[in-house]
Amino acid sequence: MQTDDTTRLQQRLRTGFVLAVALIAIFVIWTASGFRTAARLFPLYAAWATLGFCALELGRQALQRVRGAQVSDAQGVDTADIGVEAEEMGLDGLKRGLGIYAWVLGYGALILALGMQWATVIFVPALLHLRFRSDWRVSLGIVVGLLALMWALRSFLGLRLPPGLVSVPFLF
Repeated sequence: MQTDDTTRLQQRLRTGFVLAVALIAIFVIWTASGFRTAARLFPLYAAWATLGFCALELGRQALQRVRGAQVSDAQGVDTADIGVEAEEMGLDGLKRGLGIYAWVLGYGALILALGMQWATVIFVPALLHLRFRSDWRVSLGIVVGLLALMWALRSFLGLRLPPGLVSVPFLF
């Protein structure tokens, strides 16, 4: 009986999580409706897409319950997009994951300190070259593309990029 109770609890927790994400998406839609036209495009599209995915997941869960199909312990949760190889489940996998997390935190710290443009110029080549052993020309091309995107967002949509605590002027 413990297995049935555990399975029901897992199903309810999954449904609760999807409903919580849907509520966050509804809050984003409600909040972004007061933004200017260009500023509300991304939050509205992202929130509506999130609501759509939540509806699909709730429908999948309802269909699974109607059919009576339950996820068995042997089958487990579908993790097709998550690395579940043996080497990823150990200490080395944890270290790799924490390493990527540290890179992301470092990018956030650079943005806070130097601003978005300088952080991108420093971080992206460092990540691509040091972590992923990318050719420096590819890294430079990606940085130029990201800077062009930032310039376009700033010029055409009036997007304000984080300036950073240290005021170092940039080209745009």
